Amino acid sequence: MKFNKSSIVLILAGSLIFGACSSEKAKNQAKESAARYWQDKAYPGKASDVQVVEAEAIDGGQFRVRGIVDGESRVGVFSPKSETFSEGYYSLAAERNKKIAEIEQELKYWKEKADALEKENYKMKVLLNMQKSGADSKTSSDAKN
Repeated sequence: MKFNKSSIVLILAGSLIFGACSSEKAKNQAKESAARYWQDKAYPGKASDVQVVEAEAIDGGQFRVRGIVDGESRVGVFSPKSETFSEGYYSLAAERNKKIAEIEQELKYWKEKADALEKENYKMKVLLNMQKSGADSKTSSDAKN
């Protein structure tokens, strides 16, 4: 079977289009898998903002996927052969620091609230003492008359 130039060009163009479509499909599959993983497994019940930024092909037919989860950058690898997404080990330091900051804010709030209640309590004690001393002076002046 002989191929002329135009048939070779058509075959190459068809294979490029088919290859590009399958590559796009794999990229989209990688992005979807990453979004599901980050929403379901990495932050159960907490991930409210998941944005998958990009997916790029790396060695072995896998895809490196970059995303932003609740303002924090994340990177993972998607394998189209096994259809699995893995973020690998990631440090929990960011989550721990976030929790510590939340607790510190709560502590500051409760300290301010306690200080305000102590000031109010002091004011009430002063008013009570003033009323007692005013009542005592009234009764002593009534007793003299």
